[in-house]
Amino acid sequence: MSSAIQPLSSSERGDPSIVSQQRLSTSTVPEKERADYWIDLICSLYVQLDLEAPTDDAIFGDVEFNRIGTLDFTHLRSNGRRVRRTPERIRQGGGDYFLVIIQREGRGALIQGGRTAFLNPGDFVLGDCTRPYELVFDGPYHDVYVLRFLRKQLMTHVGNLDDLCATTLSGGNAVGHLLLSMIDSVRRDLAELHPASALGVSEAITNVIGAGLRTLPGANQRNPSNLAAYHLARIRAHVQSHLSDPALSLASIAHAVNLSSDHICRLFRNEPLPLSRQIWQQRLEACRRDLADPRLQGRSVSEIAFSWGFNDAAHFSRSFREQFGLSPRQWRTEQRSLGCVS
Repeated sequence: MSSAIQPLSSSERGDPSIVSQQRLSTSTVPEKERADYWIDLICSLYVQLDLEAPTDDAIFGDVEFNRIGTLDFTHLRSNGRRVRRTPERIRQGGGDYFLVIIQREGRGALIQGGRTAFLNPGDFVLGDCTRPYELVFDGPYHDVYVLRFLRKQLMTHVGNLDDLCATTLSGGNAVGHLLLSMIDSVRRDLAELHPASALGVSEAITNVIGAGLRTLPGANQRNPSNLAAYHLARIRAHVQSHLSDPALSLASIAHAVNLSSDHICRLFRNEPLPLSRQIWQQRLEACRRDLADPRLQGRSVSEIAFSWGFNDAAHFSRSFREQFGLSPRQWRTEQRSLGCVS
């Protein structure tokens, strides 16, 4: 039995205009088929899993699948007590994914790598799909949000991801409360969300998750000193204000902030990405935003690329495709077809 929901393809993951919602439930199939239907559905949504159905009642499951730009997330309600990602299931395949699980109702626990994260309503936790894990719920009913990310999507926000799994992030703090409120609001108003806003919304949610993960003890091998943090802030401010300058380089930055190039490289050693890669990604993101802006429809792709520091149109096009899964022209054409760019 196959489900009607398919994960984002590589080209779709690069399309920031996607906004869609779909809901499926075991109540739509005969009772004798519900267990198979539910396990097939959650395997298609996440990764290959084993499910322990309740012994005292028929299996129930209801899932709402949402796509916003490059982000897909589900609202899942079920009475299934235990889900396992076993070595055998891992060998069957699946991408290099992480799951962020947000507990809405009921209580649960994620067990992975010798750690157990207990989840109360509002708490969230990170799980690695490339390693075995077990997700257990202690009541007859649970309600969770689950967001699935490729490793590279989160690595731009925080390092040491493997050390952050199965560690509870409290819903009682500012980040946890903000994350749950954002997803509740987006899910409620998804039908009114304009495709041109999808990228910004998905990036905002990802940024909040990254901010929460960076508060965990394992987020950095060692915390930078006050002086190092000061220098990092100066470097980032200089990069932001000179991002469109094609002459921006490690040497020019070092000269501007009065530090050696070697010193700057050491400062970024514990960052998720090297400085040069961060500049490259920020420029590509800026180009993608401009290509989506209806006010800039009269500017060519090359003009936009050159305005953000690129000096080779062919290299820019290759880099854009590598980062987002489609060429700048393909992405812009899709926006026109959706009415985002007239």
